[in-house]
Amino acid sequence: MQTFTSIFVGKEFYMPQKYPKPMIYLHWLTLLFVLTAYFTGDYPPGDGVVGEIHVLSGIIIVILLLLRIVLRMFYRNAQPEHNLSRLQHIAAHSVQMLLYICMALTPVVGYLTLTADVDDFMLFSWNLPYYSVDFSLGKAHKWLANSFIALAGMHAAAALFHHIVLKDNVLKSMSPH
Repeated sequence: MQTFTSIFVGKEFYMPQKYPKPMIYLHWLTLLFVLTAYFTGDYPPGDGVVGEIHVLSGIIIVILLLLRIVLRMFYRNAQPEHNLSRLQHIAAHSVQMLLYICMALTPVVGYLTLTADVDDFMLFSWNLPYYSVDFSLGKAHKWLANSFIALAGMHAAAALFHHIVLKDNVLKSMSPH
């Protein structure tokens, strides 16, 4: 099993061609909740169930981010190494770090905005903890969310560029099949 180290085959090391299945599934599950949060986001206190779905999606995104970090550490030696130029490597890691920052900040800023707007918020009959803040971060939350979607679009465009133009294994390495 290739969880902690590459497999030694003869005189050469075998590097996996795909990410481990848990990382792949978590990647696509994160996309699902990011899109759900994005398309249900308007004004949660006034949107009923749609607003609750938006807030729940944000909470799940933070949980998925924490799981992603744990899995990246656990599978750090079982991930494919792509043949990228130095510039591509820097760009890929920069976008990835910005995506992770957005995954952390967007829901937190959204939650602070929610608590600035209402004294309590019921999430499917569960009263969310309230933190009193005297200012709304609604504009920052929307800016972060839009930046997050733009970065995700760049990430997807780069994967398609690798698949269609460079014809390498980058996109296939994250495919669930």
